[in-house]
Amino acid sequence: MIFIGGEKVGRLRAYVKLIRPYGILFLGFTPVFGAICNGECDGFRLGMLLLIGLLTHVFVFVQNDYYDVEVDNKSRYVADRPLTSGSLIQRQAILLFSSAFLLAYGLFFVALFTWQALLFLFATFLLMTVYNKYSKRITGMEYILSTGVFTLGLFGAFTVSETISPLALIISFVGFLQWLFSVGVSANLKDVEYDARLGIRTTPMLLGVKVIDTTLIKPPLFLVYSSSIQLLFLFTVSLPFLLGLTMITVRNLPIPLLCFLLVAFVMLFTTWGILTIPLEKRATMLRYEGAHEGFALLLIPIVLMSHLVDHLGVLTTLGIILLFILWPLSILRLLYGKTMIPLE
Repeated sequence: MIFIGGEKVGRLRAYVKLIRPYGILFLGFTPVFGAICNGECDGFRLGMLLLIGLLTHVFVFVQNDYYDVEVDNKSRYVADRPLTSGSLIQRQAILLFSSAFLLAYGLFFVALFTWQALLFLFATFLLMTVYNKYSKRITGMEYILSTGVFTLGLFGAFTVSETISPLALIISFVGFLQWLFSVGVSANLKDVEYDARLGIRTTPMLLGVKVIDTTLIKPPLFLVYSSSIQLLFLFTVSLPFLLGLTMITVRNLPIPLLCFLLVAFVMLFTTWGILTIPLEKRATMLRYEGAHEGFALLLIPIVLMSHLVDHLGVLTTLGIILLFILWPLSILRLLYGKTMIPLE
């Protein structure tokens, strides 16, 4: 009985690792923020959107591992992933991401969202599937995935109204830019060595990034491209302040502005780390990437702070910000111990 129980716990842990729960809040809250920025305040409908967003995360990441299993089998960095290690089989992955897809649509119809929203939710799943299937075959597929994140934000907005507010459009585009950087730059950069061996040509490689002996060569064209995406991200996420769509103060205190400046500085610092860390310090690069993604997510409620306080209240707003900080740190520590480095 003890052995059986241990086996079940091990399988459950494998499922959790396959889902990658430490990053689940980004897609989870993407439709929520899209809806809030378009005027939604109803707790039930926002809760339904959060669940759909979480299921979208499960769908895209589990499906990604399913399609990439043959490539992952040839990389020593991800040898312990559930599908490559054999702790789970491909049929179980198919069942999991298919169930997430069907459950997301079930929740959609329970909440009785609009037909326009239905089309954008379908577009999201379609774009993410196209990315997962062809990302190792066609260069630049991160643009397809990022567009899927953009449509997910618009899906949330369309559940509220047929008209999209400028704030909802901006926040959805922020998601596009962040995923463009995290997937097209960060994720591809750390895998250049193995991608080159397997004949996979990613955007960094197209821009001249290559490995000579054990040195990762990053030409100026790639550095300009990567930095431009990051600067465009920071400019776009600041637009709600610049356009007066949200306020730089809450209760006459400049808390949103100060938090924005602090987090923006940290993001620039982690961007510098991602682009300059040598290949032999891949674990450090992963830490920079994880911090970069976490702070990018945190910038959204910071910029929306005055809007969230007005529509959801101070405690809910504070709860969201604390959740974005504590959730990834807790899950990474629980799954990977003191190193807190995921199987990437």
